Amino acid sequence: MIKDTTIEPTHLCPLCRWDMDEGGFYIWDFNQRKLFCSNCGTNFYSGDVVFDHDIGRYQYVGNNPLFLAANVFWLMRFSSEKDFFEQMASYDICEETASHALEELISNGIVEKRGEAFYLPEERGNYE
Repeated sequence: MIKDTTIEPTHLCPLCRWDMDEGGFYIWDFNQRKLFCSNCGTNFYSGDVVFDHDIGRYQYVGNNPLFLAANVFWLMRFSSEKDFFEQMASYDICEETASHALEELISNGIVEKRGEAFYLPEERGNYE
């Protein structure tokens, strides 16, 4: 159970960040219920994504390489391949595993490659 009052568990999908609540999440509901994202079809647990009030952002808390890869883009919004692999290495994810996770993010439409950078689809226009 998360005891830090600056961390608020959510029902956000760690892959596409779809909000499974649509009405609010009760912060005292800390049970790890397995959920199925109605947007992208991902299975995940409630509380996998938390809102960290100290940094003012949502972030994934876990060790699934695919969700960590998605977290890189949800935090940074866009990334070069080099920066992505460096960030994944900071999570102790090897380059081969990170590469597979990046391919999966692209195939699921979570990120798009344009030139030498990768973007969340809605962010691409902001950096062109």
